[in-house]
Amino acid sequence: MSEKKKKYTYLIYKEKKGIKTAPKELMDKVKEQTKIKNAIIKALKESPKTVPELAKELNMDSYTLFWYLMTLWKHREVEEVEKTDDGYWKYGVVKKEG
Repeated sequence: MSEKKKKYTYLIYKEKKGIKTAPKELMDKVKEQTKIKNAIIKALKESPKTVPELAKELNMDSYTLFWYLMTLWKHREVEEVEKTDDGYWKYGVVKKEG
């Protein structure tokens, strides 16, 4: 079984639109999203954190942060580690084998 090659957003856009370069706005948005995801992962590598803790540390509103966190969770890059006494989940980075 062959592994599917990961397709980046801008490559899909270029392919669908039949263009050679993606618009600057799209490239800027992809860079911004990547920067945010990397900041979340970096913060969680230090120690597991709740959404409010992460939002405060990264100076983001909790709704936006939660959207990014759930995207990372969906792609199995982060996981629930433990539930706090306040009912919040602490999230951590999934340890990859290899």
